[in-house]
Amino acid sequence: MNTMQLHCFLAVAETLNFARAAEQLNVTQPAVTQQIQSLEEELNVKLFRRTTRTVELTTSGKLFITDAKGILGISERAKRRFEEQTKQENQYFSIGCHTHAELYLLPEVLRKMSGVYPGFHPLFQVLPFQHLYKYLDDESLDVVISFYEGNKNKIHSAYKELFKVPVKAVCASNHLLAKKEKLCQSDLKGERLIINDPSKCPDSIAAIQSRLIENRPVSDLFFCEYADAAVVMAKAGYGIAIQPDLFAMQDPALSCIPLEGAEPVSYGVYYKQLKGQPVLKTFVQAALREFMSYPDDWIRIN
Repeated sequence: MNTMQLHCFLAVAETLNFARAAEQLNVTQPAVTQQIQSLEEELNVKLFRRTTRTVELTTSGKLFITDAKGILGISERAKRRFEEQTKQENQYFSIGCHTHAELYLLPEVLRKMSGVYPGFHPLFQVLPFQHLYKYLDDESLDVVISFYEGNKNKIHSAYKELFKVPVKAVCASNHLLAKKEKLCQSDLKGERLIINDPSKCPDSIAAIQSRLIENRPVSDLFFCEYADAAVVMAKAGYGIAIQPDLFAMQDPALSCIPLEGAEPVSYGVYYKQLKGQPVLKTFVQAALREFMSYPDDWIRIN
């Protein structure tokens, strides 16, 4: 079944005259007859009752009018969609990150991107560490937003720092330590700890966790695979999590206390190269400009 068959059918159904239908479609009458015959053969029904003087729709023909109009309508909408896309081609852009919480950093950057590229179409992938940089390497992702990983994952990509994130002890707002202005590691002795998978958190966080769990009984430790899960556990009162202050999102049910001696961790974007990639370059520039407007207690680079 093709659209020409359907146009011929609807033209004949409207005019009840093969000659006028052919004139309306700007084709020959034999062409219209052939299209109707092939359509009837495909459907295995008679659509018209024809005599030497009249043309009438059969019951099957009357029923098929709605179907024919519906099919043609779908076809026309599909054509218009791709015609519009040709006029203004979508700019698909794949962004990878480790947790869903990181996506909340992006709305203003994405808004700026849509202002520069009206067809900008972001695609998001939240992936485990072991896959994220591989996808960037084989160009399944355009950019990764992440903490600086150094060389521990053998990342073969460029990195641009957006800001530095302070490391804090995260606990429920009703925890006994929640009102303290600063904590040192000795304050955490005897506290239950929520530990992130070392392979899935920044090196500096993994190092702090390693020192804190020395000689701790397993009963004092809760293990989480992802940072946002650790924050949920802290909020539920299971203990204290050591986290970059990216994930707490200013939740009033949480207390985020600076941890003495813990260096801020770098957060930024990984990408293959900017040369010949105007959309990627614009994204990185937009991100740099956006994050310079964060509060003064965030450490920045020029």
